[in-house]
Amino acid sequence: MKKIFSLIAVAALSATVLAACGNNDSGSGSASDSSSSASGDVKEITVNAKSFEFSPNEIKVKKGEKVKLTLKNTDGAHGLEIPDYNVNLQKDGSVEFTADKAGTFDFDCSVMCGAGHSDMKGKLIVE
Repeated sequence: MKKIFSLIAVAALSATVLAACGNNDSGSGSASDSSSSASGDVKEITVNAKSFEFSPNEIKVKKGEKVKLTLKNTDGAHGLEIPDYNVNLQKDGSVEFTADKAGTFDFDCSVMCGAGHSDMKGKLIVE
């Protein structure tokens, strides 16, 4: 009886671990630069975050454009916050917003990531 219980426990634990590993909703974009989707309706941008820098650290979009911003942590745990657009990604993931205000908007890391945290900055330029 103990063997059966142990096997069930191991199977349940394995299924849980595999399910957690496969749950990746951060988007499939792998390029650092921006690209438009096939339909042209959404501009997809992937930002890679690593040891105290974003790549790219300058993003240009057009006013009125719908933007899908994907954060991908390549080294450490980082976030991405654009206060003027109410964007705050706390880990890998995506957010969509409409760039409805022209100007230059700062973004920074929203997760305390170490000694260089305050240097993690970038700019969203809406033309």
